[in-house]
Amino acid sequence: MVIASPEQALHPDLAGAEQVRAAYDERAKEYIYKGRTGFPARKHRGILRHLQEVGGTRYLEVGCGDGPYLAWSSRRGVMSAVGVDLSALIVKEARKRVEHEGRPELVHLVVADAAALPFADDSFDLILSSQVIEHVLAEAVALHAMWRVLRSRGLLVASTDNRDNRVTQALAWPVQTVRRLLGRPVWGPPFLHRSYRWADFLAMAKREGFEVVETMTYRFSWPSRLGAVRPLVNLLDGIEEHLIHHRPFSAWGDILLLVARRSTCP
Repeated sequence: MVIASPEQALHPDLAGAEQVRAAYDERAKEYIYKGRTGFPARKHRGILRHLQEVGGTRYLEVGCGDGPYLAWSSRRGVMSAVGVDLSALIVKEARKRVEHEGRPELVHLVVADAAALPFADDSFDLILSSQVIEHVLAEAVALHAMWRVLRSRGLLVASTDNRDNRVTQALAWPVQTVRRLLGRPVWGPPFLHRSYRWADFLAMAKREGFEVVETMTYRFSWPSRLGAVRPLVNLLDGIEEHLIHHRPFSAWGDILLLVARRSTCP
């Protein structure tokens, strides 16, 4: 195993890291494993397109959540798959999913901070970090940690939130305007959260030693309760799947997806 230390790793800002951990332990209540399978969302399918060749690799997922990608990758016959998450409760749910849907003998789960990965240098061939970097205390530190544990020319697949998601902003505008007129707060996540413009996200990745291979955006979203209506979600997914390949829509998806290789030095 490539773990350098058996201790749970935390960012040096212990107080801040513990606050983030507490928020995600609370959020873990949303991740109770109930035997659901598959990847119903465009968010997941956009990622899977870039993970098709994981067989035979050493795979790390930073911010694994309840483990759908870990279960999927283990079924693909990876040499080893390691999942990291800050919340022990979420890791517990990931273990349940892997045991039911994947090959648990190929998967190791670790409670650790993305900014202090407890692995040796050059340990992995492929790293996935999906919707994680916007939540960590020090995103540049976390990217450098991924650079360090990725082998030379290894592949990073990372996604985060797009600040310029114009279509979703337009769809949400009527609801948000009414809420403001009524004096009601506009919803925001109850934990640390950022969004990025493409230029800023790419510049940060390049500063930390990554060479960009591919970029894309995907997914539009309905506001609040409309997002729970499956026919509406399917309709918007179908529209997005066609529009996202054409300018300017190709830059307006909710999710920024970066595929990059580790260069020789940061």
